[in-house]
Amino acid sequence: MKRKGNLGIAIGTSLLAATLLAGCGSSGSRATTDNAFTTSKMTYEAPAGAAIYEETADEAYMDDQSYNTSGAQAETVNESAAKTNRKLITTIHINAETEDFDKARNLVENKITELGGYIENSSVYNEDRSANYTIRIPADNADKLIETLEGNNNVTSKSVSVEDVTLQYADTESRKKALKTEEERLLKIMESAETVEDLIAVESRLAEVRYELESIESQLRTYDNKIDYTTVYLYLEEVEKFTPVEKESAGHRMAEGFVESIISIRDGLVEFCIWFVIHIPQILLFAIFVAAVVIIVRVLDKKSKKKKVAKNTQQNVTSAEGENGK
Repeated sequence: MKRKGNLGIAIGTSLLAATLLAGCGSSGSRATTDNAFTTSKMTYEAPAGAAIYEETADEAYMDDQSYNTSGAQAETVNESAAKTNRKLITTIHINAETEDFDKARNLVENKITELGGYIENSSVYNEDRSANYTIRIPADNADKLIETLEGNNNVTSKSVSVEDVTLQYADTESRKKALKTEEERLLKIMESAETVEDLIAVESRLAEVRYELESIESQLRTYDNKIDYTTVYLYLEEVEKFTPVEKESAGHRMAEGFVESIISIRDGLVEFCIWFVIHIPQILLFAIFVAAVVIIVRVLDKKSKKKKVAKNTQQNVTSAEGENGK
């Protein structure tokens, strides 16, 4: 009974220390957050069948080559990163022109499927004959997609950015290992807990550890997705003439400008003829209306002139009769 009492005191003391340290805030010290539950070794003699919780979480951190309080964190992470492949997140932006939008669009979408990628977002504008794509393509096949785009379209601009997240990835993995170790040891403590208070405290800390583990695993999955799949932002538009990528000579530009002016005049005449034919009914109706107005104006003008002539004639006759009467 004495040993069981000592066990309960040891566990209670350890849990109290964990609760106080956790309440101080996890942002102040990583070692405090992850190791609040086991800041000192338990020296009790465990009952038969019970696991002995001998190592502290600080020692577990050092065993996993993650964090320590001696200032060697960066060196440890660098060594861990050097032993693994580089973790690179690649993002590519491409603007491309095509003379046949539908053909180019089908080619791009089929190639993405063929290379094992997928379209994350797309916006197609049929009126402007253009499209915006957000493409996720396996990193190993990104070059093949670029070759297809450059070989079948006029690429006016291309930019590639690479972010090295090796250190962040190794750091996150180390945190995951440390939390896994703490989870296993908390489960062992639960097996030897003898009071309800001890069991509740252990379960509370275990829930916190598992929540942190889920968050870290989600972060690692996000990293893996961005590393394994290159993101390509593609803007594709249909044009009548490709934009020259290289600067042309003055003579070539003048000749090209002269030809473009003639073409512009021709296109203008064609558009006018099309407009004229389309609007012939309106033009005829307008012409009839104008003609009717002109005719009415002329008729009224003639009547007005006749009235004036008649009036003048009558005045002249009246004037002549007056003179004869005198």
